[in-house]
Amino acid sequence: MSVTKYECDVFSANDFVVTWGINEGDPLGTPSTCVLGDIYCLNAASTLYPLTLRLDTTISVLEDPSENLPIDALVTPLCTLRMMAQDGDILEIVMLEIDGQRFGLPLSPIRAETGYAMIEIDTADTALRLSRIVHGCFGAGTRVTMADGRLTPIEQLEQGDMVLTRDHGAQPVRWLGKVTLRGYGAFAPVIIPEGGLGNLRSLKLAPRQRIFLYQRGDRRLGTRAEILLQVQHLVGSGGIVQSEGGFVDYYSLAFDDHQIIYAEGVPMESLLVSRAATTRLPAALQSELHERYPHLNHKPHFAQEMSSEMLSGPLGDTIFARN
Repeated sequence: MSVTKYECDVFSANDFVVTWGINEGDPLGTPSTCVLGDIYCLNAASTLYPLTLRLDTTISVLEDPSENLPIDALVTPLCTLRMMAQDGDILEIVMLEIDGQRFGLPLSPIRAETGYAMIEIDTADTALRLSRIVHGCFGAGTRVTMADGRLTPIEQLEQGDMVLTRDHGAQPVRWLGKVTLRGYGAFAPVIIPEGGLGNLRSLKLAPRQRIFLYQRGDRRLGTRAEILLQVQHLVGSGGIVQSEGGFVDYYSLAFDDHQIIYAEGVPMESLLVSRAATTRLPAALQSELHERYPHLNHKPHFAQEMSSEMLSGPLGDTIFARN
């Protein structure tokens, strides 16, 4: 049976200390002791150390090169922390409890000796949020539009193949990733029937895969004409369903920059490279990405991201009637 694993970097909660606020001088505590507005800073002497997690019905330690944690130790997500640096950079950290110790797993790059103000403490659906560290996007068989107009199944792509992008023409594939998951809960694929969004064939997508929408007229979601919307928000409209059962192969594409590509003719985002993503890559490609992206982070596409908090009303009426 295939083992779904995630290679990540974590830091000890003791190394993430409040430099200003109610808990000044204290390390990152339990969710109940954290206070909004407190400013945290990662100790410059702290190092993120590698950890491999097994993702199944539960989360456990698969490998720990530092030998600080026992293999098969249960990993309990306590909460998701949303923080903001002075320059506006947003940082999300999943707080984990492992073998009686607390750790922080950054879902985006974290900078040492940088102050991060706590702006949200979310203890709901943390296990679901942790599922975002697995970057599955497109189901096997999804055809991607190439630079010459051909439609190629995503699993047949190779590094260097030229893919058509919406904003930058032909771009070379830098990485093609694959993960096999149980098709349940947060990993159950969303099925868009043929023609549902103008797609040439039925689409099977990870729930958090974002589609690109260009909205005409005044009836819009958000404040811009261009938005990125997770497909899970469309379930129940236009024949779109979420299907549970068995195993599913998900594929991800990474380019030099965050791109909008075409899957079965529908514009969708490529993998947004972050620290959480690049730790899954081969060492040679990690080195290349370190050089290419000093902060291990793509600049996100300019389209407005629609979060669940920004969505209201019947989405189907808005999306499917926009033309």
